[in-house]
Amino acid sequence: MAVLSYLPHLFYSTALTSLAMHHLFQRKAFEAERAHVAAQLSILDDLRERLGAAGRIPEREYGRLGRLARSHDVWRAREVSAAGAGEQGEESEFGWKEVLLGKRFDSAKSDEWDRKDLDRVRKEVEETSP
Repeated sequence: MAVLSYLPHLFYSTALTSLAMHHLFQRKAFEAERAHVAAQLSILDDLRERLGAAGRIPEREYGRLGRLARSHDVWRAREVSAAGAGEQGEESEFGWKEVLLGKRFDSAKSDEWDRKDLDRVRKEVEETSP
C-alpha cells in the first residue's frame, strides 16, 4: 500500500527528468549547429579576404576550402531533413510518447548515410591521388 502513495511522485519525477533530458539534447544540438555555422562563416570570410587581398589562390586549396565549407552546410542538411519530413506528412509532429520516451533511432538510415559518405570520400581520394 505504501508503494501506491509514491506512484504519482514516481510518475512526475520520470516525466520531469525526461523533459529535462529532451531540453538538454535540444540545447546541445542547437549549440553544435551554431558552431557549424560559425565555422562555415569563418571559412568563407577567410576565403573572401584571401581572394580580395591576394587575388589568386591555388586551385587545390580553393577546392579544399570549398569542400570544407560545404561539409558544414547546416542549412542544406536542414532543408533535406525538412523535405524528408514533408514526405512523411503528419509524422513530422511528435506526441507525448516521443517527448517522454525519445525518438526512435533508425539504424538502417544511418547505415545508408555512412555508406554514401564512405563512397563519396573514396571517390574524392581516387580523384586526388595520381
